[in-house]
Amino acid sequence: MSADSSASPTASAAAVTPVPERAAAVILGSMIALILLLMAILVQTTWVDPASATDTPPAAPAGYAQL
Repeated sequence: MSADSSASPTASAAAVTPVPERAAAVILGSMIALILLLMAILVQTTWVDPASATDTPPAAPAGYAQL
């Protein structure tokens, strides 16, 4: 086997071409939008109306074993 170093830099240089600025901005923007959307869904599904919130724990379900 010969150590031919001329083929290796050409192949590796083509594999690591940088992403264009516009594509990077679109990817970053969509990631931020997705994170904000998922946070909004999480807040909406876990929100408790203060008027319906109570300090007493819920009653034990029927058939619940009391210790």
